[in-house]
Amino acid sequence: MVDVLVSNLDTQGETRQFEAHGHAVLTNAGAAAILRGEFEPGWRWSEDVKPIVGTGSCQVHHLGYVVSGSMRIRFDDGTEVEVTAGDVFDLPRGHDAWVTSDVPCVMVDYSADATRYARGRPKGIAAPDDAAMNVIRRGYAAFNTGDVDTLRSLFSHDVMQHVAGTGPLAGTYKGADAVLEYYGKLGERCDGTFRADLLEVHGDGHGHVTAVHQLSATRGGTKHVSRGSILFTLMGDKITDILELHSDLPGYDAFMS
Repeated sequence: MVDVLVSNLDTQGETRQFEAHGHAVLTNAGAAAILRGEFEPGWRWSEDVKPIVGTGSCQVHHLGYVVSGSMRIRFDDGTEVEVTAGDVFDLPRGHDAWVTSDVPCVMVDYSADATRYARGRPKGIAAPDDAAMNVIRRGYAAFNTGDVDTLRSLFSHDVMQHVAGTGPLAGTYKGADAVLEYYGKLGERCDGTFRADLLEVHGDGHGHVTAVHQLSATRGGTKHVSRGSILFTLMGDKITDILELHSDLPGYDAFMS
């Protein structure tokens, strides 16, 4: 029998009240977890959520959709962006935000981090990410911005990357130079459009990290979007082994060929 799971945000959701100016509701149905935030005019993260979670800025990576209203987000490095009704967003960790519309800003967030939104963390326990997980987050950010120097600094000199499949770039790349050359080939093959955007990072506290990402690229006028993951092994703060995995390896091979 098919295992069908359904949960209703309005009748079964967990409500998380802000200090003022609104609330969020979270529910899950099996593997689907959705948070709907209703941010009233006057809401600001640093005033209405910071006292609850106790971090200097919002440490939730948001992925979702703006249903109504608008909000401005200021990141820790000073970058600012505004999102409004109809926008789909990917907002990295480390930001303040405030409502800019005169009507409530309603957002739907499906990120893995959303399950922790507007909830205090018990005192005396470590942050969710260990040192190795933070290295991988830095690596993805460097990959997507073409920061070769940072990537090289994260690799051991004898790092190996294993590329699965039968495509033209499949194989094992040995050494930091070879791995960086492989990244360059990805960019060339997709006219600089290749991205790997993080969805989740999982670690064991002993130098093993799995990163789940969404790949997107355009080649020959065709856009390809798929999910994948990488199993990383680290020694200290250096990446020593990289194993690529794909949700649709034949489809990825066909796109790259």
